[in-house]
Amino acid sequence: MTAKREFIAGLAPHLLWDVDAASLDADTHAAFLICRVMERGGSDDVRCAWSYYGEARVRDVLLQAPSLTRKTVRFFANQFRIPCEAFRSWQREQHWGI
Repeated sequence: MTAKREFIAGLAPHLLWDVDAASLDADTHAAFLICRVMERGGSDDVRCAWSYYGEARVRDVLLQAPSLTRKTVRFFANQFRIPCEAFRSWQREQHWGI
């Protein structure tokens, strides 16, 4: 089994309940996987994704994600030591007045 397949197979089943995990590619679908894991994964899933993708890629994906919960944005803003306003999803939420 390749590292890509091992990474996806190692994620908690509830993270991918609505998609065909066998059709996912860890590199092609990185944005989807990173956002899903960081939003809904447990600490083991987050560590696994962090290890697989690296801090820089996780940061870039989360900064550009169109939709993240406030909790996720605040957590990773603190983690990366950047303001919440740097996240695209935070800006969109403020603009929509949600």
